[in-house]
Amino acid sequence: MEDQDEIQQPEQIINHGQLDLTPTFSYSLNHRILANCAVSAILEPGGNDTLVAVTASNKVVIRETESSLHISDTIRCITTAPFCDGYDAIVIGTETQIIVFDIHNNATLFRRDIPDGVNCFAVGNVADMNPMIFCGGNCAIWGYDKEGNNVYWTVTGDVITCMCICDYDNDGENELIIGSPDFEIRVFKNDLMRSELMETDAVVCLQAVSQDCFGYALANGTIGVYQKEERLWRIKSKNNVSAILRYPSDELMTCVWKMGKIDMRQVDNGDVSSKDQSTSGQVVAACATHSEDPLKAHITVVLSDGKVQGYKLQQRKENNDKTQEMIREFGQKKHNLMMELSNYEQEEQMTEAEKEREQRIPIGTVVNCLYVVNSDERTLNLVLEASNNVTIRAVVIFAEGMFEGESHIWIPGKLEGNGDKATIPIVPEKDAQNDMHIKAFLGAPDAFKLHVFEMSRTVPRFARFALLPFQENWVEPTSYVEFESKQRLFDWVHESFVVDVNSPAFNLDAPQVELRFVGLAPRKNCQLSIKFDKQENKMRIYHDCIETTGNMVQSLAEYFQVHSLTSHASFKPLFDEAEEILGELDAMTDLRDRLTAELQEKQSAVKETLVRAEDSIGIDNIGMARKLYARLKQMDAAARQASLLRSNNQERCVQSLRRLNKIIENSSKLRVGEPGRQIVVACRQAISDDNKQIIVKILEFGASA
Repeated sequence: MEDQDEIQQPEQIINHGQLDLTPTFSYSLNHRILANCAVSAILEPGGNDTLVAVTASNKVVIRETESSLHISDTIRCITTAPFCDGYDAIVIGTETQIIVFDIHNNATLFRRDIPDGVNCFAVGNVADMNPMIFCGGNCAIWGYDKEGNNVYWTVTGDVITCMCICDYDNDGENELIIGSPDFEIRVFKNDLMRSELMETDAVVCLQAVSQDCFGYALANGTIGVYQKEERLWRIKSKNNVSAILRYPSDELMTCVWKMGKIDMRQVDNGDVSSKDQSTSGQVVAACATHSEDPLKAHITVVLSDGKVQGYKLQQRKENNDKTQEMIREFGQKKHNLMMELSNYEQEEQMTEAEKEREQRIPIGTVVNCLYVVNSDERTLNLVLEASNNVTIRAVVIFAEGMFEGESHIWIPGKLEGNGDKATIPIVPEKDAQNDMHIKAFLGAPDAFKLHVFEMSRTVPRFARFALLPFQENWVEPTSYVEFESKQRLFDWVHESFVVDVNSPAFNLDAPQVELRFVGLAPRKNCQLSIKFDKQENKMRIYHDCIETTGNMVQSLAEYFQVHSLTSHASFKPLFDEAEEILGELDAMTDLRDRLTAELQEKQSAVKETLVRAEDSIGIDNIGMARKLYARLKQMDAAARQASLLRSNNQERCVQSLRRLNKIIENSSKLRVGEPGRQIVVACRQAISDDNKQIIVKILEFGASA
């Protein structure tokens, strides 16, 4: 019990903010280091933590050793995996493969080709699966166990930029959480996507910071923490985060910023609980070593020029006396309350004439807020209208991800009439529900004091579509998805679209219902039709964009709590494109292998000619050296041309695979639950079995067809 108390004591001190980060060591790797390519690893049995980093010259260097790994492919990321007996294996991701290397035995455990490359790693176990290495690529995730078997594969909506493993729903089983440039954080349970979290910029960093919480960082400098689908807090900075570390405990997380700042924040509220420490350089990577005693753990910060600095927690020698700080805080609160009391007293002492000179607005003035569709310009407008003919002087709207900078200020250039009406265009960029917090400033045109009205308005998820009355010149989209539904269609439509419930289209008693929508900015040329047959309990959604259609199916399932749904999809142009990609896949792969072999042959010939030319100079045979250098110039040009051809073919292959994975992912979203997961599994199995001709049938009719 005494030992346990000694271990728990630092945790209690940390919670009270009595520890600071202090520098402990500094050295240089003498190489420029790539961003996010440094890890702390135990490379031999019974060894200590050692820094492993990737240099700008594509070498893997190890601290305090002269050995290094030379990789022919361009390295993108690096991590460690506990696949060896008592020590770590180094996991290297390149443009075309994954390499797992045992430094202690100087042996490659396994090497596997990944056609679209590896952008990031996550190592651990998800759900009931054994620990494995998850590789994030272009719209696909690959998983390899310790023997190198490909035991996991699924697709996502965009490129994977970062991943982490966390018990997201606190059910005792881990989930895989990924971030993408399309502003979304996706959570996978096994290989089935469980939820999507919409953010305001590209997700660049994810890290589990406690058992059921994970931290995230965006490209615009925002950091925050999620617990399940609830965002506990977020802050926005002008700087960007290089790394988020689970250090030193589950109550605190450490943020390392690219400009050199390091701070420890409370997981539950984001408050800074340690003094900031600064480095003098551009931070490209950071890692942490852990210990049962937080005072023995440390952080390693790697700068772009190869300098390495270490920090550890140390108890403050002198506890700061916060008495004066508390006195100042309560003094400020007292001052604010006295000012507010003075304003009330002045209000009571003013006469009616003085109030009239201040041009106050009438009592009972209200501001009505509603959405209005401009059918001519195909735009959605937020209209504010004040009663009693009171002028609206300005409007400030705060909406996450809706406007650039997350806020919008409207000030009329010229008042028309009474100026009691404001029309503000709303242009949603994504199919996501959003909350707008609106502040309207009312007052006479020459008044110096304005009245502030605060209100909130929700932007429906599919606000980019507006309901139209019946039109004879309507052109129905050719693509559709059909599924069984016994739910009340109008409830979901009213919740998810901007509609007028008094429209003639809302005929609740009709046996067959058809709702026609037209796309608003920025989708002015899109058309949408939803048909519902009450007798057959079937619903059809006609729309040419499979991604938007999938979002609607998922929204319907979420609204009505449907956990399993099959469907029949007809998106002929898209499925023809998938069939074309599948037909070219083998040819592109064979061509890539042939170009790679030719390039390696030409590179070997260049090296051989260069050695012979240098030998000729060494034996003073200048004539032969001239001939060899002339030949070397021609061979170098041929090698460059071969490299360019291989690069172009590789880029085309990657783009085709990415497009195919995107089509599979969008087709799976046309189903819900297990039927959607089976789409991905069946397509993967068909590709593995070289049975590509049935993939289009799977995408159209489902895996059970």
